Amino acid sequence: MAAYAIVLAFTAASPAEPVAYAAPARASLERLLSDVVTWKLTPSISLAIVENGKVVYAGARGTANLEKSMPATVETRYPIGSIGTLFLAVAVMQLDVKGRLHLDDPVKKYLPDMPDASVSVRQLLAPREDDENYDVLGNVIERAAAVPLVSYLYDHVFAPAGMDHTWFGEPPDWAPLAAGYYEWRDVFGLTAPQTDAWNRMCCSFSSTATDLARFDSALFEGKLLPAASLRVIRQAFRSTRQAGKPMIVREGTPSGYVAGNALFMDDRFAVVALTNCDGFPAQPVLDPVLTLFYPKAVAANAPSVRADAADTAIAGLLRPYLASWPEPLGRVRAMTLLSSSVSEGFTEYRYLVDFSGGTKTAFIVVGSGGKADGFWLH
Repeated sequence: MAAYAIVLAFTAASPAEPVAYAAPARASLERLLSDVVTWKLTPSISLAIVENGKVVYAGARGTANLEKSMPATVETRYPIGSIGTLFLAVAVMQLDVKGRLHLDDPVKKYLPDMPDASVSVRQLLAPREDDENYDVLGNVIERAAAVPLVSYLYDHVFAPAGMDHTWFGEPPDWAPLAAGYYEWRDVFGLTAPQTDAWNRMCCSFSSTATDLARFDSALFEGKLLPAASLRVIRQAFRSTRQAGKPMIVREGTPSGYVAGNALFMDDRFAVVALTNCDGFPAQPVLDPVLTLFYPKAVAANAPSVRADAADTAIAGLLRPYLASWPEPLGRVRAMTLLSSSVSEGFTEYRYLVDFSGGTKTAFIVVGSGGKADGFWLH
């Protein structure tokens, strides 16, 4: 696999195409991105939106590399982990259309050393938790196409979709990635690199939010697959539903990063978000985007992210601490749950607190008995 760590940027440093979103909507998106960085949910975030099958927005905020003070831009690349399984699913369906393989063929037909002769290509299309079956599918694609996986994807997926900032394998030094971080109580630290991070056929891709949005657009526009093949992918990925709308969601979580791609297939709407922090909570980004730009996918009875609606008990524990805080911050106007994490029987909740005198981030630790065990405010 190391031999295939090949550049897939076919136009050197070409910028993302101009985007045309109405000024109020664009301002709302850019304010959201700035808030995510200000709240210290991640050092940086890159967001892209597809509406009616077209890429209509791309933006980035924050710092891609804190040690080098390198700002994030729409051209910043992030590892995308399991999102790469979508590329392989498209490749399999393309080869099926061309008659180079058939979904009900036994995998052993292409990989004679496969121990289980009963496993079919179709069965491998359903992603497992660790994506192990997609590593096998990568080998099937190479055998059926008679070319390396990276060559096939370049010619039949990335180039037709216009993806000029997507890589397979470890990127060279002259095209660095955003650095990966973990967050602990408002402080970011570099994550240790994964030694096998670039040795997976399914998950060794890095990309930009714009490129992934181009991929989604190409799917919606029929540039990569006919409609019948796309329906098979939807079934294979067990597309979920939000407010009755079919949705495919793939999340990649390489060490130090969280990447998300949500596709609403029937309405040709998609949201891509790439971040460089472990455990980044996606909902504070996805919920406002859907509310602003895709309200039909927001259930009328969906639980609010505000603390007093989402978890009254935790909000009740938090309010006395906020009221007794010695600094004159004013009255609490709203609290928004940003994230929670569990460690050794304790749960740490992070809230965005809107005081009449400003905005702060509050942390409260709750024990298994439901009692507060710690509080601090930043």
